Amino acid sequence: MSRDPSLEYSQMKQKYEFRDPRATCIKCVLVGDSGVGKSSLAARIASRKFKEEYVPTVFDNYAATVTLDEKSFHFSLFDTAGKEDYDRLRVISYMNCDVFLVCYSVHERDSLADIEAHWVPEIKQYLPKTPYILVATQTDRRTPKSDGVDVQPYVSFKEASEVANRCGASSYVECSAMTSEGVSDVIREIIETVQKSVTCRSKEATCCGCIIM
Repeated sequence: MSRDPSLEYSQMKQKYEFRDPRATCIKCVLVGDSGVGKSSLAARIASRKFKEEYVPTVFDNYAATVTLDEKSFHFSLFDTAGKEDYDRLRVISYMNCDVFLVCYSVHERDSLADIEAHWVPEIKQYLPKTPYILVATQTDRRTPKSDGVDVQPYVSFKEASEVANRCGASSYVECSAMTSEGVSDVIREIIETVQKSVTCRSKEATCCGCIIM
């Protein structure tokens, strides 16, 4: 029986601290402009803690075992550098990736524009068949000021959804690593996207007479 999609983040991770040897392994690579919150999101998923200090990432990885619908999944989360200087180093982490989290910040419009201009083209260049999820980060910063006037025009859900459709993302999800709101949705989307991808590849292999081991 499937659980309620609104499942609380703490409930989703019943066996979070220990790796289950029977768990399905999922390699997830986070990409996006520098400073959009990739490291904070990875740390929140891996440790349930918010990474407050910003330190530009060159390369880092996190691990966590998540239990969902009575099944265990081991996440290997690869946090990559968003700066152009590290383009060649970053793509090394793409090997054997199961799903990408393509991240942008809701208060940085340029980071959303770069999804179509840079990040999706890069993914398609190196791993054209690997699915990717568009992830909005720092949604806590979308809250308007007390006088009802936004500090700046934040990216709306509708705008980002249109970008997700145009660039062929598997899905679109919003979250805040600081408050943890929406993080459970990110976890669920990772799992469901990989499961769908495996099913599609199995069907393709069956049609062409191949067998996936």
